[in-house]
Amino acid sequence: MSKIEKKYRTAINDLIIHLKNSKFLTDDNVESALRNIPRHEFVPESELDYAYNNEPLQIMKNQTISQPGVVTRMTEWLDVRDGQKILEIGTGSGWQSAILAYLVGKGDVYSVERHPELVKFAQENLKKLNIDNVHVILGDGSVGYTDKSPYDRIIITAACSEIPLPLFDQLKENGLIIAPVGDSSQSLILLQKTPKGIVEIKNQPKYVFVPLHGKFGKNNCFCITIKRILLRHNLLLILYLLTHLHLLHSLVILLL
Repeated sequence: MSKIEKKYRTAINDLIIHLKNSKFLTDDNVESALRNIPRHEFVPESELDYAYNNEPLQIMKNQTISQPGVVTRMTEWLDVRDGQKILEIGTGSGWQSAILAYLVGKGDVYSVERHPELVKFAQENLKKLNIDNVHVILGDGSVGYTDKSPYDRIIITAACSEIPLPLFDQLKENGLIIAPVGDSSQSLILLQKTPKGIVEIKNQPKYVFVPLHGKFGKNNCFCITIKRILLRHNLLLILYLLTHLHLLHSLVILLL
């Protein structure tokens, strides 16, 4: 083992201990992915000394590689399983993609990135580790990737004021979608698409991500808020009850 390899192995161990102590790493499979997908292979040379700090690092195009604690939290919440098909919005350096690829085994990860430079960067990083089940697509992630839909899991790695509606159409029934939702600060939100509608599974505040851009990205319309997702499935029932109680005018007050 070279000195460099030993240095990184020690750094990975220290990071894992920190994440476990802070409860950001609780799953053995995710820990295995963290050990087998070295973060230093996905950061620019100028950031190598900081590769195993629990902090985001600049890559290029004003984008970052997420801090390890956020990657492990999102990955654990997604409950990734062997053979699944995953859609990732925002490839960045490819590290999160590689973690997911390790966990899906014979499955596939389709990752959409809007910056050509980052597409090339991620593809080169993945090639170094011989990862062949991540497919990086140049495009607008806010519209998803219908060619391979529906997906078992969808992960959005950029902040959205509202979750783009097209992504729900590309999610399988009983599938999970995770996203940081908010403006200057975001809440990490996990939703499940069930036969009865969209159900919120988890919600944790105080995260900060770079913004999602694109047709349905930040500051653009035709998205759907978490509140609207959860309420729209009850609206028909409310309308029915109000109509039969001859209180339809109350609906106007309710919606206002």
